[in-house]
Amino acid sequence: MPHVDVFRDASRRVSAEAAVRAVDRLAARMQHAGVTPGQRVLIVSENDVATPLLLIAAQRMGAWPALANARVAPAELAAMRQCVSPRLTIYATEASPAAASLATPDCVPWVDEDAGVLQVEAGEDGGATAPVQQGDDVGLLLFTSGTTGQAKAVMWSHTGLVRLGRVLAQTRATTAGAAVQCAGPLSHIMGIANLMAALYVGATLQLMPRLDPEALVAAILAGEVTHVSLVPTAYQRLCDHLESCGLMLVDKGLRYISSGGAPLDESLKARVERLFGLRLVNGYGMTECAPGSRTRPDIESPADCIGWPEPGVEMKVDATAGETVGELLMKTSTKMLGYFGAPGETAAVIRDDGWVATGDLATQLPDGSFRIVGRRKEMIIRSGFNVYPAEVEGALLSLPGVSQAAVVGLPTRDGNEEVVAFVRMQANSAGEFALLGERLAALLAPYKRPSRIESVDEFPLGPTGKIAKRLLRERLGVR
Repeated sequence: MPHVDVFRDASRRVSAEAAVRAVDRLAARMQHAGVTPGQRVLIVSENDVATPLLLIAAQRMGAWPALANARVAPAELAAMRQCVSPRLTIYATEASPAAASLATPDCVPWVDEDAGVLQVEAGEDGGATAPVQQGDDVGLLLFTSGTTGQAKAVMWSHTGLVRLGRVLAQTRATTAGAAVQCAGPLSHIMGIANLMAALYVGATLQLMPRLDPEALVAAILAGEVTHVSLVPTAYQRLCDHLESCGLMLVDKGLRYISSGGAPLDESLKARVERLFGLRLVNGYGMTECAPGSRTRPDIESPADCIGWPEPGVEMKVDATAGETVGELLMKTSTKMLGYFGAPGETAAVIRDDGWVATGDLATQLPDGSFRIVGRRKEMIIRSGFNVYPAEVEGALLSLPGVSQAAVVGLPTRDGNEEVVAFVRMQANSAGEFALLGERLAALLAPYKRPSRIESVDEFPLGPTGKIAKRLLRERLGVR
């Protein structure tokens, strides 16, 4: 279907036929600028049609595209550039003031009829060609920092990307003619998952630079979106908008809705399902290994359940004898080749037997599904007891008036850790805040209860819309 839109944003529509021509033009310009196979092309953008066109153009000529969200700080972008040494850095500036603010005076303009206005900067060191890893061409570099704050570039192969698209198109029932919403940045694995599923079946990818609840609801009501995948904080905003307008999205053409990227709580899950008229599927994956697992739309599962392994995926809990909680391990062909230029860090995550250490703590439920209880590095040890932030957050979110919650550990001088909670209250719920500590006493053991509960008007969010706990820890003086 050459004339069907494959990419669409607020200002541009690109058909399959036009996309092929645009990719050819952009690949030729990259080649003319001196890019050779194995060199990196860093694409700095928000979600617009330029991003997938540039990504595919770099792949077309054997270069390795690396995606950076234009909303990162200049210092973060500098760390990304240092990490991958790009031959070219391309800023998609037409629809992104953030990208324009990061472009340097050394840039030269490119203008393409489909990708729009671009600013292009050559790398100082020429972007030396990297060796191909493990016999498979690298098709994409995605940045992750985990809990370290240090930029690392995850290498995905072309084969892995295609398999990712195939599995997700199957499990999400994505078909030609579908319209996949993509408000999550393409610089994140959730955005790439949407892109690959849409490309695999020839669906339309509906791109949004950031979540705009009013625009997304309007698109759904107009029948322009069939599949929605968001992080929980985005669903929170979407539900707030729907309720403020007295709107429902039941029977409006949506086929599938899913959540991922952060813990999902029971009250939000129930709220979304009531307003959308569909069961909210909860998925799990990571930049280094995706997809992982997924609940099923035909089975009711608790909100903190991440479901069963996707086709071709194995999962297990690496727990010590007598324990039910341990690190979640995954084995699948859709995993990273490694971290670019960091074999030591790669070996710490991908074990010799092929299992990927996720860094998440999990337990397996009686029906064979899995439940995440927290991050291994975020686990709080208080008086010798393990406290899992997700459990405390779930208890807080079950209380009247609590809209959002995040829990972190605060080291003390005696080597112990305090449990500190940050909460955002719903409008007109200030009186409920004073009762949180008392109400938690009925839900949590004494060692799990926060010693401090801080009220916040807004949470700091990362580029994907997830709560940035690192910034919350910094507020407490923890680095």
